[in-house]
Amino acid sequence: MRNYIFLKTTFFIFVLFVFQTGFAQISGGEMDKKDKKDKQERPQRVNTFNKDSLSGTVYHVSGFMQYAYRSFEDQSVYDVHVNKNDEIPMYTGGVSLGILMPLTNHLSVDAGITFFGHGEAYDYSAADSDSTFSYTNVYMQVGIPLKLRYTVGDDIQFFGFAGITPINILSRRYDVAYRVADGEPFDLPIASIKDDFTQINVMASGGIGMNYYFKTMGISLSAEYRRHLGNTYSVDTFKRVHHMYGIGLRLGLNFRI
Repeated sequence: MRNYIFLKTTFFIFVLFVFQTGFAQISGGEMDKKDKKDKQERPQRVNTFNKDSLSGTVYHVSGFMQYAYRSFEDQSVYDVHVNKNDEIPMYTGGVSLGILMPLTNHLSVDAGITFFGHGEAYDYSAADSDSTFSYTNVYMQVGIPLKLRYTVGDDIQFFGFAGITPINILSRRYDVAYRVADGEPFDLPIASIKDDFTQINVMASGGIGMNYYFKTMGISLSAEYRRHLGNTYSVDTFKRVHHMYGIGLRLGLNFRI
């Protein structure tokens, strides 16, 4: 009995499927003609993006990593800063916001604001014990970049730039860590020092890079050399000449309007 009901139900579903398929083919032919007519009468959608309508102004945001170091000369009478001759470079980072305004077809002005760190490090290990001593000096800075940029290309662009950045050194972050002779580690609190350096300085920079645009948004990659023109410690009882410099790699997003 159950097999009979199952066969009857299966046959009914099969007939219903054949009926619907045939009806769909008949009605589908009529609908195809109607769709073709509607498509002919309906206006075609057009791409509204037009590069010629762009003003040429570009807003950009980026982050960068730099290999930071400094030139240093101890001019004190008693070599007070002699240990600083053994300092080593370190990696620091930062962020930037800016606007690129065209002057000609290829030349533009790049202005904005940037926040970054620049520093040096020291690392000492005793030869006859487990004692160590290390520190980092990171100068936290904010600046207003003013650069000229020369650009060639359309969606794929190559550019070179050079300019200056007036900066304000906000603080010097001094981070110390050491181990005693038996190897037990100690980390001291980070000291934020704000009064033992020249707060106002000027940084010169130059570099090359490329942009790739997806219509109005693009990605940017560039390499840059940066050097502070003024002495970090120009007002100093213990004479020292300290000029920060670094080589950085920048990755960002561009928005052209």
